[in-house]
Amino acid sequence: MANYIFIKARQEVKSSKMLQELEQVCSLLTPVAIKGKSQDTVEVWPDDSGSFYAIQNSESVAKPEQGALIIGWLHQSDSNKSGACNSEADGSYAVIKNTENGISFFSDQFGSRTLWYYFDDTKIIVSTSQRAVVTLKGSFRLNEETLAWYLSSGSQGPFISWDQDIKQVLPNLEYKLDVTDWYLDSKQKPGMDIPPSGSTKMSDYLDLYQNQVTESLDQIINEYPEGQVLMPLSGGLDSRLLLALSNNADLDDKLSLVNWGVLNQKGIFDDKVAAQRVANFYKKNLLDMSLPTEISAYDQVLDHFSEASEGRIDHFNAFTDGFKMWDEFFQRGYRMIIRGDIPFPAGLCLDEFQVRTMMGLELFSDYSNMNDFNVKEYSEPQKEYLTKRLEGESLIRWRDRTLTDIRVPIVMAAYSHQISAFAENRTPMMSWSLFKLYMGLPDKEKGDKLHIKMLWQKYDRSGVPSHAVGSLRSMDSYFNNKEGKKYLLDKLALLIEGKYLSSSLVDSVHEILSKQEFSSLEQQHTAVSKKALVSQKIQTLLSNHLPALPKAYLKSKRSKKLSVITIAYRIVLAEKIITMYGTDARQIKESE
Repeated sequence: MANYIFIKARQEVKSSKMLQELEQVCSLLTPVAIKGKSQDTVEVWPDDSGSFYAIQNSESVAKPEQGALIIGWLHQSDSNKSGACNSEADGSYAVIKNTENGISFFSDQFGSRTLWYYFDDTKIIVSTSQRAVVTLKGSFRLNEETLAWYLSSGSQGPFISWDQDIKQVLPNLEYKLDVTDWYLDSKQKPGMDIPPSGSTKMSDYLDLYQNQVTESLDQIINEYPEGQVLMPLSGGLDSRLLLALSNNADLDDKLSLVNWGVLNQKGIFDDKVAAQRVANFYKKNLLDMSLPTEISAYDQVLDHFSEASEGRIDHFNAFTDGFKMWDEFFQRGYRMIIRGDIPFPAGLCLDEFQVRTMMGLELFSDYSNMNDFNVKEYSEPQKEYLTKRLEGESLIRWRDRTLTDIRVPIVMAAYSHQISAFAENRTPMMSWSLFKLYMGLPDKEKGDKLHIKMLWQKYDRSGVPSHAVGSLRSMDSYFNNKEGKKYLLDKLALLIEGKYLSSSLVDSVHEILSKQEFSSLEQQHTAVSKKALVSQKIQTLLSNHLPALPKAYLKSKRSKKLSVITIAYRIVLAEKIITMYGTDARQIKESE
């Protein structure tokens, strides 16, 4: 998706000045690789001289219509209805409305498209980008709680921003600004209630799921000219079901397929191997993109990642080429990425620790070796968030509710945002109406994405197994060698007396890391390949023979340790992120 910005001034402002500032923000958000190649839209809001909007990389995305800026997509059955862009609409979207009735904004029921807002006595700013809001308000106040969450979990935390003054739009609320009184309020969205288990039949649900996802694929694919739509393909069921349904509906001729990852040792059945076999079965070409096995310029990769991710998550392992792959997609004319994101988890959670691990929001107290590092001042501000199991709630419903309430808007939405400056992306299986029906299934029919597996077995005739191991390397592995260790130690040494992070924490991490011995890059590559072989054997054994409950029980007995490499590179990333926001806040003032 593109980056979107909306700003409304309480008093009359000079249009030329505001439009110039928005142009600066769009330039700031545009990756270096596509500067001068992408186009931006910066305009006065239709019929309102006091409101302005901007869309960075606006090619192939819609401008405001009937007083509404729709970010993402509404399901076709909704978009055909009069006034359908309300908070009950189905799809994966965010909406900013500015009409004679006032200003309102909201995301879809999952929060799969994130909006951030800032409101004071003079203006309101709403954007998909935290960086845009910081730049326009011209100041940055570090949120220490966000820093704590980033260090412990690699996520910026539950519904908080890096800036204390910026708020994340909550998925269950619609926000409204009374322009006359300049009063911002919010209200609970209708239609958020979840039906009880047993109210949906699997036989009915499979037909509904297939039909609606196919309708969404048709809508998304046919909205773009042939050659502009790219579908990532892996060994997993989600992407393969999307391809199978596209083929069944004669839509796959309009799709290009892609897989990316690190080349593994021969003999390993990973996502890259599985994707190629599936593509061969459908007689389709596969754009096979290889990511580097090592990072040659750590600062460059981490700087580009910090700018694109805005500090929402630390998962840089799909961008170790410095976003060169995404630049290539842009240069080849791809403008739409169809993602297989789903709100349906697998496995069970038996306790709150497992829930937090599933969400990707681990507290420092979740790690058995927390006392190895001086993290006390960061562990104290952390608050447990919405992880309590409700009275009478089954393990399955607890897992599913928590994933959609927290992981989707906090982590999964962040994945989408990382590529937002390069391409629009859409998720046809992210549907609130389908999720509600799913929650109505009996619990025994909800585990391990059973409905997706059943449809995949019906429509995917390739015969390619579904137990492929991943082809992305872990973040730690890029530093778990002599070159990576030296980079981290050098950066930590500079940060011990830095102004943003605790010197005692940085010093403790530096000391522990300096005592560890690491192998050469060649030895590391060999170790990773061997690990992948072992992982594949274990994964196949467990997936075929071990039920969900014993799996969850075994996991609950394992202690979790925070790797010194992990907290070291998070410290480095955090410093880069904080510095970036501070620089963004001065952009407009320094240009005047």
